[in-house]
Amino acid sequence: MMRFPNAYTGVKKVFTAQILSLISTVFFFAEAAIALFITEEISLDENETAFFVILAMTVTGTVLAIISFVVQLVGLNQARRDERLFKKAMYFVIICAICTVAILFGGGMFGRIAAGIDEVSTLLIFVYIFISIYTLAEQLGNVGMQKMGKLALLIVTVVFGSALLIQITVAFIPYMEDMVETLSFVSVILEFVGYITALIYIGMAKKMLSKAA
Repeated sequence: MMRFPNAYTGVKKVFTAQILSLISTVFFFAEAAIALFITEEISLDENETAFFVILAMTVTGTVLAIISFVVQLVGLNQARRDERLFKKAMYFVIICAICTVAILFGGGMFGRIAAGIDEVSTLLIFVYIFISIYTLAEQLGNVGMQKMGKLALLIVTVVFGSALLIQITVAFIPYMEDMVETLSFVSVILEFVGYITALIYIGMAKKMLSKAA
């Protein structure tokens, strides 16, 4: 009999959600790259092809992010039955969803503040997921997963912390306005590294829990 059946089922869903988030990030990465390397104004009148390509990428990335949100929330709700700290991650998943809506429909300083809050919330989601997995690994006596958990936590803290600093720089340092597209591109790369790290560690947790008896 599996020792943590709810955690296993929940972590499987969280793993799927991370794959969807990663794919979503790839679309946003491509969008940021196009915006960075096209020098002329991207608008329906000035550059119709680029405009629709970016629009399609934005919509696709957003839809995948919404699906990821739902799957992750369901997974965390299941996993919390075996480890209560998963529940804390749920709160920040909801905050991220609210911030995403604010970013899409808000602009200027409001949108940038929402983006900053989103970075912090994303980091805290991973912090609580990793700590929860660490706790389960500790109960199972899996020292390797505990060590990997510390390393994964360090990596996501550095990359999402750096992405947050970029958001703050763009929002509050006026002369950085000219570098918005470049900084956004760097921010997406950092997030991509964070999602890859999370995907690897959560995948390892799924494997660990599947063997727990």
